[in-house]
Amino acid sequence: MTASDPINESAPDSLAYLTAVHRGLDPAMLATKYAAMRRSPFSYMRGACQLFYLSLPAEATISEAPPTWLCGDMHVENFGTYKGDNRLTYFDVTDFDQAARGPLTLDLVRFLASIRVGAEEWGVASDGTEGLVQRSLVAYATELGLGKPSWIERESAKGTVKRLFAQVAGRSRSELLGRYSTKKNKRRRLAIDGQHLLAATAEERAGVELMITGIAEAARDVDYFRIVDVALRVAGIGSLALPRYIALVEGRGSPDRNVLLDIKLAHPSAIAVLRPQVQATWGSEAERIVAVQRHSAIVAPAFLFSSEWDGRSYCVRELQPDDDRVRLHDWEKQPKKIAEAIVLMASVAAWMHLRGGGWLSSAPTEQLSAFGRESAWREPILELARRAADNTLRQYRDFVQAYDGGYFSDQSSAG
Repeated sequence: MTASDPINESAPDSLAYLTAVHRGLDPAMLATKYAAMRRSPFSYMRGACQLFYLSLPAEATISEAPPTWLCGDMHVENFGTYKGDNRLTYFDVTDFDQAARGPLTLDLVRFLASIRVGAEEWGVASDGTEGLVQRSLVAYATELGLGKPSWIERESAKGTVKRLFAQVAGRSRSELLGRYSTKKNKRRRLAIDGQHLLAATAEERAGVELMITGIAEAARDVDYFRIVDVALRVAGIGSLALPRYIALVEGRGSPDRNVLLDIKLAHPSAIAVLRPQVQATWGSEAERIVAVQRHSAIVAPAFLFSSEWDGRSYCVRELQPDDDRVRLHDWEKQPKKIAEAIVLMASVAAWMHLRGGGWLSSAPTEQLSAFGRESAWREPILELARRAADNTLRQYRDFVQAYDGGYFSDQSSAG
């Protein structure tokens, strides 16, 4: 198979698929999502996770790898810092919306493909991309083969990640509140700017209050979770256009000890939809996301909950000053810093997979470790990641042509 061949001839037409899966979503929010996907090939990849997996062939390289608990959307900007339940800050995988049980190579192929898709916009020379992908694969396999997950916290961080820790260390809760709210007469209100925060309806506010009340009762701290204000939040790319809210709650006292909560609709995992026969049974999609993240993370993030409203489930988490994702554009045209960060992410991915070993029918740690020490699967995975990246770039070119030609506007009008 050559680089110009389709990765999966039975894959759906990418434009028709995007139109179908997004039908019924809010047109204005969907327009924002498509505009974000139009920005670059990597942005497109982030917004089309389901299509990425649907386009992968059912090769033995994937299907014969041991199963573990997957992030499900393992790309290079889904790593970052967060504060754990123990109030320490860690660097780890941060997004588990697509979490599912499946062959570990699914995460790995998406991660390696994301390096290829984003390399040019980060300023990595074309002749350096191949070496970076191979180094990342070696780092992943080496750590998996050792069979013992490690972690990164502030004191042990080095290089690029150390700078990320230093960056968040200087932030305060007051500064975070200032990004999303305004203060008047010692009380705060969310700042509706029409771009990042939108006004919520009375029904939406009531729904959020219902969810937060349930969390408050479970936490036995009604005063802490007392609602001050609610708004719609516009953030991310993959989940953009799905309902997402931000709640300002009392916390330990107004105005500077208030707390911000992110409330995001949980949707089915693309991997779970394609491989339903190997999935665990969950009470809701949000329960799946929260349970997998709590088990797979070094330490569970602080204030991570699942809740339900109107027949749908939501993930609720605290927004923290320590939250930040790696943004490789910050080191554009600094290939050594970018390579350092990406190779470290590959190790972090292996540690995450090892933590899932033996949990809810995942392969035991010993089997995962043995797979990491094998070498026969490595070249096929590199080739599959290359083909997946080429396919994503082809899809992006089609998307740009269609977007610029008004295809999605016409579809929205027709729908």
